[in-house]
Amino acid sequence: MQVPSGAAVAGTTSGSADEDAKTGDGVDATTGIGGDATRSESDAAGSFMADTSSGSASASDDFGDDAETSSGAGPDAATQDTGTGGCAGLFCEDFEQGQIDLSKWDILMGAGGTLNIEDQTVAHGKYAMHVHGLAGASDYALIVTRNAPAALSAASFGRAYFFITPKPTSGHTQMTFAGTNGTGPAEGPGPLPKLRYMEVANIGGGWQIGFDLLDVSPLIEEVAYPAGSPRVPVATWACLEWQFTDEPDVVNLWVDGAAVGTFDDEHVSYPGGHTPGSPLYDGASSGLIGGYTVFGFGFHDWHPAEAFDLYYDDIVLDTKRVGCLASGDP
Repeated sequence: MQVPSGAAVAGTTSGSADEDAKTGDGVDATTGIGGDATRSESDAAGSFMADTSSGSASASDDFGDDAETSSGAGPDAATQDTGTGGCAGLFCEDFEQGQIDLSKWDILMGAGGTLNIEDQTVAHGKYAMHVHGLAGASDYALIVTRNAPAALSAASFGRAYFFITPKPTSGHTQMTFAGTNGTGPAEGPGPLPKLRYMEVANIGGGWQIGFDLLDVSPLIEEVAYPAGSPRVPVATWACLEWQFTDEPDVVNLWVDGAAVGTFDDEHVSYPGGHTPGSPLYDGASSGLIGGYTVFGFGFHDWHPAEAFDLYYDDIVLDTKRVGCLASGDP
């Protein structure tokens, strides 16, 4: 989420962010979910069961002959998930129940964004999660952990397979995040208006990594655009890995096992003018998030440009790097 010209960032005091500003909706004191979000408790579980009808989008129907829908997508990472069928970390989701497990996840949707489980475009196994974004309003469709393992609170590694089409053109589409609900006096845009978080996002077809603090006013955003402007893989399954730490505040990103970029106090692309090695915010480059208690997957498109489809499979969270599945693993 970019802040417009003249808006305050990184501790300055004038201007405001451009993502709907303060929502004014009620906030659940336990989860931090804004009142405008569609939550899983208010929907029948059947609404998020696998869509196996003939009308489901499939790679062969919509994405061209080069689309991959079989297992073993992407090169192997330096460290490997064993692919033995058990969870390779502290927390896993492979969607093989054929529906969202409401004991593990809240479902948040807004402004027309949608989410379902389907069996047409999958990386491994039978099912994957499909989210669909629109061109227009700042929409979102996310699954958010209800009770993430406490061991992930200081630092976490993650792995997920993703498939996106067409080429992303949005000015900022969040894909995965981790953070905690802050106690500051402000409320940012929903659906989690108090969230302090790290994220992996795409921007104009490339990558964006960094952090946002929504419980302060004006809200704070600092991000890095990886050197060389590496592109987001399109219409093919790719292995996404990340590391979020809070002491110090760092994001590392890998795609198909290869390092893509780092965000820390040495690597800040936005806002401009940051001196490498100087504090990120309020005199600090550590502890800005306050730990990781909430993890989310799906999308939040802050500046929509065109409709898109995004799929996720084989999500793992752990305290060490997970790695991509070995070729041929189910």
